[in-house]
Amino acid sequence: MTKQEPERKFVEEIASSKVCKKIDAWIKSRDMGFYSVEFSWRKGEHPTQGNFNPDFFLKIGENIVVIEIKADDDDSDENKAKYRWAKKHFEDLNKEIEKSKIKQRYFFHFLSPNSYAEFIEYFCDDRVFDKKFRSKIEDLLDSEQGVKYD
Repeated sequence: MTKQEPERKFVEEIASSKVCKKIDAWIKSRDMGFYSVEFSWRKGEHPTQGNFNPDFFLKIGENIVVIEIKADDDDSDENKAKYRWAKKHFEDLNKEIEKSKIKQRYFFHFLSPNSYAEFIEYFCDDRVFDKKFRSKIEDLLDSEQGVKYD
């Protein structure tokens, strides 16, 4: 069950018949203790560390799309750090499983409601696996202004 409105709206999108025809399986992860990604950043002068569980895992064939849901325009320093560290985490994971000759690949995205429709289009026609999709929140989070990483 989802607690936040942006997550509930995303569930409605992936439960649509258009997506259900395409998807093999999906799961909404728990807030803690499911699949944890570590991150760190500087909060003022103090280094801060934490971890988070991405909200959704969507499976199509050998591909897993990992989604973290945020409110529109939530480009906090903490979210910038989460995004940066999670991108690196899944890039490193893909390199390791490729070395092991495993076909599965992970595709990580931050999403907010203003990009759901576009994401669904890219997801349903497989462009999301060509790394051609970028959400509006990802563009905001990629801006390096004001955030310091450890």
